[in-house]
Amino acid sequence: MGAMESSEELDDVADQVAEAFGVAKVTKSEKKGLELLSEWIENRQAKRIVVLTGAGVSTGAGIPDFRSPGTGLYDNLQKYNLPYPEAIFDVNFYRENPQPFVTLAKELWPGITFSPTLTHSFLKLLSEKGLLLRLYTQNIDGLEFLAGIPEDKLVECHGHFRTAACIDCKKAADANHVKETIVKEGKTPICQHCDGNVKPDIGE
Repeated sequence: MGAMESSEELDDVADQVAEAFGVAKVTKSEKKGLELLSEWIENRQAKRIVVLTGAGVSTGAGIPDFRSPGTGLYDNLQKYNLPYPEAIFDVNFYRENPQPFVTLAKELWPGITFSPTLTHSFLKLLSEKGLLLRLYTQNIDGLEFLAGIPEDKLVECHGHFRTAACIDCKKAADANHVKETIVKEGKTPICQHCDGNVKPDIGE
């Protein structure tokens, strides 16, 4: 990885970190923390790194977070006419009115519009160097997986789009068919076993 050789190099990394996490600037003490972290990694003092991530690591890819006033996802769902913002991920609401979720899923489907960020690339690098013990992510955008982080190092706390199941009989559905139905047709996938609505395994 290379140790940071100058304050200019540290400033550049700090600016990139700030951009990746969607913050205005990194403070002096945070820069010192980055420098210290870099030294620990370079000297192999940090050998089993556990990372916890949320929406901030994906905002650089153009994906909005959930709760930021004005720009967050939950502040911009008026077009779906939801009873409450979180209903878009609610299974019971999906059973009665699946179209809002289907429309959003089509927009967010991994690998179509959005690509991994600098942060995801850094996490992949940690994994390649054998330093990443586990990555826990709250995100459903799948960018960690798309970046090449192995599934055995990845815990996607709110699920992912790579698998899907019927919300009624719970039987697994063909993931490619589900993607085709949602992304290309903009329709709700229907279970071949019970005619219930099929949903990618996210949100619960």
